Amino acid sequence: MKVSTVISVLEKIDAPLIIVGAVEKAKDDSLVGKDKGSLGKVVKEIIELDDFKGESGELLFTYTQGELPAKRLLLVGLGKEEELKAESIRKALGNASRKARDLNVKKVAISFNHFLRNKIPLADVAEALVQGIIMGSFQNLKYKTKDLDKFKHIEELVIFSSDADEKALKAAVKSGKVIAKAVNFCREMAWGPANDITPTKLAEEAIRLDKEYGIKTTVFDRKKSEEIGLHSFLAVAQGTEEPPKFIIMDYGSEKKDVDTIALIGKAITFDTGGISLKPSQGMPSMKADMTGGAVVIAAMEAIAQLKPDLRIVGVVPATDNMPSGKAYHPGDIVKSYSGQTIEVVSTDAEGRMVINDALTYAARNYKPKAMFDFATLTGSISVALGNHAIGYFANDDDLAEILEKASETSGERIWRMPLWKVYDQQFKSDVADFKHTGGRPGGAITAARFLSKFVEEFPWIHMDIAGVSGQESDKDYNPQGSKGAAVRLIVDVLRYWKK
Repeated sequence: MKVSTVISVLEKIDAPLIIVGAVEKAKDDSLVGKDKGSLGKVVKEIIELDDFKGESGELLFTYTQGELPAKRLLLVGLGKEEELKAESIRKALGNASRKARDLNVKKVAISFNHFLRNKIPLADVAEALVQGIIMGSFQNLKYKTKDLDKFKHIEELVIFSSDADEKALKAAVKSGKVIAKAVNFCREMAWGPANDITPTKLAEEAIRLDKEYGIKTTVFDRKKSEEIGLHSFLAVAQGTEEPPKFIIMDYGSEKKDVDTIALIGKAITFDTGGISLKPSQGMPSMKADMTGGAVVIAAMEAIAQLKPDLRIVGVVPATDNMPSGKAYHPGDIVKSYSGQTIEVVSTDAEGRMVINDALTYAARNYKPKAMFDFATLTGSISVALGNHAIGYFANDDDLAEILEKASETSGERIWRMPLWKVYDQQFKSDVADFKHTGGRPGGAITAARFLSKFVEEFPWIHMDIAGVSGQESDKDYNPQGSKGAAVRLIVDVLRYWKK
């Protein structure tokens, strides 16, 4: 989608559709209901009849009847002005994007001034507008071959303002597009089929970032991983014929005197459960068990364009988890890269087996100021939080505060979970240093406690994104399928690092 900005007024914008935001009690909105110009003439009767009130989630489409150069107008309800946030705008534009797309207009113009409310910073509003449209209108059509002409697309987006700082507006629109495209890229990978989105494919995407943006990328194959001692990662990979890949992406390696941040993403490209085989009913969705890895690769692409003054290392342990004559078994004892030994209880708890090696590898080889891992790790987190928030676990309060601030700016809801030592009792082992699961009670917490054994002394946050990774129907800026959750969150952590 082409995205541009222009300094102009509503009466001079010639586009197939203009989108205008109105706050609740639209009759009293000085920019809409009380407008004395052309817009006021278009909406006067609609608002007087209470056909549009400006309530949150409200959309109303109408024709301008020659009062404006644009032939169509889409009114977007923003709710109470004093409660308006950038996230509210993002959601509203997500819903508006599909309405605009379904009208089969190729070009959409948005009146920036009608969304600049409640003292929200210019950059936040501009980014929210662009992200809402690009993310909300996303369609994953990569694997379709029939009737492609029936799918409608917005090809051009124009953000216009009569008086905004043009340079600031242009910069915010650009960053909003970069981040939105990264989210959609994550969605494509996360919801792609396992016969296409293989460990090799993920490695190819990482190598592409090297070629396009200069992110130094290294990929360890099975043999190299064995030489290095990534035995926990390789235990999961034993059962698959698909070549495993341990992917390392290094942005800013040439920078001096900057903080190093490590991002680790679980990338089980298909999870059968291994010998501890899953029921067939939910098996198709296990193509998305590599969402954590997709988050890291997509975030690295955004980072390469936003250029934060940091060194950022992305580590993606990628493999299938398959049952076969070579697969690892319940009851096996596996030595990890850290040197600690693990008693395998269930081969379906494979995510923590690949992440633990990646955490220790990042800690020992890069000495980061902070580490973040992303994983569709447990069903337990969905029991605790439903599909409304990312559950996160932190061993450092200052790092948790940074993540909380990023949650506010990105609009991605998070909730801190306990990481108490008492949970260690659940995975004590008689034959190894510890078991890798602690049973059903507090399952998301014991998984996080297990991972905490592998982060050395470094500040670390684990994000269990299992509950928020996808949805079954279009809502706000998330169409049906993968949400690309946590991409915007971690990008905001990095671009606002300690600011």
